[in-house]
Amino acid sequence: MESEAICTGEFARLLFGLKTKGGTADSAATEDLLRYGHYRGWLEDQDERQPQASLNRQTAARITHEFMRIELQIPDLADITPATKLKDLYTCRVCANHIAQIYTRGIMGAEKNEEPELPDSSYLFFNHLKLITKDEAYKIIANYEDCFGSASQ
Repeated sequence: MESEAICTGEFARLLFGLKTKGGTADSAATEDLLRYGHYRGWLEDQDERQPQASLNRQTAARITHEFMRIELQIPDLADITPATKLKDLYTCRVCANHIAQIYTRGIMGAEKNEEPELPDSSYLFFNHLKLITKDEAYKIIANYEDCFGSASQ
């Protein structure tokens, strides 16, 4: 059984928990966190205004990458060559670097093409608009911790 989709606000809270060694639980604290994230630049206006919106893969990549860059001051990788295997990397040109950085670090993976009408079933896709489930969100957080160890400073 697949778990339910996670919302943007809940994902931001989980991600921020990496820095603070635990998340905030009440809605007032979450609202403050969303305002803080927007002020710092790792959340966008839409994330703060619609925290209950379902989270898709490209938004998760953007939030995760910007959090990593801004809050943890982890520089971007210069070589993102592994991400060029993703056939849909440039579907959203604004999102391309976010996706490439997160994919290359192994924080989020790709999906193989399962469509028999396409000639090569070995194509990898990021699948930008697919919704993130709570299980997938926890996996992203675990991969993040594996990649960077303790994120708190």
